[in-house]
Amino acid sequence: MHDLFILVAITPLIVLAPYASRVLKMPVAVLEIILGTLGIYCGLLKPNEGFSALAEAGFLFLMFLCGMEVDLYVFKQMERPLLQKILSYFGILYTMACTITLSCHLPALYIIALPIVSLGMIMTLVRDYGKDKAWLSLALKVGVLGELTSIILLVIVDGIYLHGLGADLAKVLGILLAFLLVMARLVRTFKVLFWWFPRLKAFIMPSNEANQDMRFALMLFFLLVGIVAWLKLELVLGAFLAGTLISTFFPHKHELFDKLNDIGFGFFVPLFFIHVGSTLDLRLILAHPRFLTHAALVVACMASLHLLSSFIVFKGELKSMKNTAMFAMSASMPLTFLVTTASVGLRVGAINEETYYAFLLAAVFEGVLFTTLIKVLQRLPKLA
Repeated sequence: MHDLFILVAITPLIVLAPYASRVLKMPVAVLEIILGTLGIYCGLLKPNEGFSALAEAGFLFLMFLCGMEVDLYVFKQMERPLLQKILSYFGILYTMACTITLSCHLPALYIIALPIVSLGMIMTLVRDYGKDKAWLSLALKVGVLGELTSIILLVIVDGIYLHGLGADLAKVLGILLAFLLVMARLVRTFKVLFWWFPRLKAFIMPSNEANQDMRFALMLFFLLVGIVAWLKLELVLGAFLAGTLISTFFPHKHELFDKLNDIGFGFFVPLFFIHVGSTLDLRLILAHPRFLTHAALVVACMASLHLLSSFIVFKGELKSMKNTAMFAMSASMPLTFLVTTASVGLRVGAINEETYYAFLLAAVFEGVLFTTLIKVLQRLPKLA
């Protein structure tokens, strides 16, 4: 049977997930992971190379869409005191994560996993509550820096475990630095070009019946993914940067963003989450309750770090305990990047299977628990 016949089983799950989400009041991405796990458990899904390749394309497309939520000039426009607070927030997070990881003799990957802040679930909250909420507007800014930091750290981790701490690692880091510097130079160059020749944007990405704007966006996506693959860097870096370039230079193309989001969240992204769920063996989880305990500890640790850091740095900024708590919880459910970190960690041997399961289960628990708590807090009167 052809590898792609698995889509016959997957597409009904993709259609079912939003309906179940409305009934169960759970995030769609969490339900897609659960459906993938149940699909494997019931024998409905059988992993194969075609499914894995499509899922990887779905993940890269998700990172592309996350990149489209980032404006590279956002930090230049940000007030200096706020930027200093955001940097202090991450400084406290990573300091505490290092302390916990070293004192508890945990795998080094926890230093990256525990402080992760990702745009994926934050964008879901933005769609539900809007950007005008002070706590969510701040979460969006923090998520941008958190996403960029997580990507760079994952590239470094990938290099360390694949090449060790010798000359090969130095070569990889040198390539990464050179690539980022070249991209920064290209951004500056095109900024000047578009300033001098404003019609150039319309020429590069016109709106016409041939969907030339979408063709250009997808070309840029595959081009940058191909370049980072050739440089032997993490593919997610290329996908994310492609999205940021489009959002930075073509912010007026709202119809393009809508079309790409419809394609991504209508098929490719759900495919990725269902594949993630399919990597979890429900029988193994039920046979080893410690996996659930481990996941609960990861959730508690991540939530504690973000709550403590948020109240230290942002309580004055957000002016209430309620807003600060909602901000902390929105930053404590990095579903996409916790899954990514777990996948990269398992692939390079940085973590074992139990830790992989714990991270994935923690991502599911966080998505359900914190979105529910945020809804509850939204209904409560303002707390001092």
